[in-house]
Amino acid sequence: MTDDGSGLRQELLRGVRDNLRDGASHLARVALDALKTYALRAADDDVEALRDSLLTFAADLGATRPSMTAVHNLVARWQEGVAEFDGDLAALRNYAVQQAQEVRTWADAATDATVRAALQRIEVGNRILLHSSSSTVGRILQRLADGSFSAVVTEARPGLEGWNVAAALAGRGIEVTYITDAQAGIFIDDVDLVLFGADSVLADGALVNKVGSRLIALAAREAGVPVLVAAESFKCTGLSAQDVQLEEKSGSELRPPPVPGVRARNIYFDITPAGLISNYLSNEPIAERFVGPA
Repeated sequence: MTDDGSGLRQELLRGVRDNLRDGASHLARVALDALKTYALRAADDDVEALRDSLLTFAADLGATRPSMTAVHNLVARWQEGVAEFDGDLAALRNYAVQQAQEVRTWADAATDATVRAALQRIEVGNRILLHSSSSTVGRILQRLADGSFSAVVTEARPGLEGWNVAAALAGRGIEVTYITDAQAGIFIDDVDLVLFGADSVLADGALVNKVGSRLIALAAREAGVPVLVAAESFKCTGLSAQDVQLEEKSGSELRPPPVPGVRARNIYFDITPAGLISNYLSNEPIAERFVGPA
């Protein structure tokens, strides 16, 4: 297998693998764009070689973020079409690009439906606790009228994704309280609901999301505050909590004391059991499988 000789393949993989700021929906779309780019620039000059090259690259791309089912599922949807395509070299390139756009269009429709489902559950004047960065949650918040809600936003360490979320909301004139993750238990009594995005929804309805989500959900249950999860159906997986891989990044990001014997662990995601989630808001009725209608 060849590419254009410029390290294109590794460059595109890094664009998904090393992005620790954005959520699963956004990165799944970045992966689709990477497939389009690779299809246009891969240097294979034989149709079967190109097909093999595309499918191998897609398999590697789909595995780059094991905690984010959305990346794997949208790439797999693209793979199915490319694997079955019958045509010449130029037609295969064009089809691969077209297939990526069609999958993205389908995903966009799923996200739009998920946003509509969420908007039906948020009332004017609600105070919402937000944790980490989710493009799906971001779209929900964009659809809410300025001044119609307020937010408590966690830092979402170690990546501090909450900083950008808080800044964007405040820029719209939204009242924002910015807190450390550890303060969520203090402020949970001051909010009307918790709104999470999702990196994966496991077979039993458990949620894989930015680390800290489980502790927030536990605090919310104690306080009687509903935990709502905006999750498109393409984030669902048949994996169990025992099977899913929680991504661990470099411990240096935590800036541990430079003392022998200190080992920093930096696990980016945790698992929130379905029993701590009040409802899933989705383009499909996935919630009934796990928690029943709210």
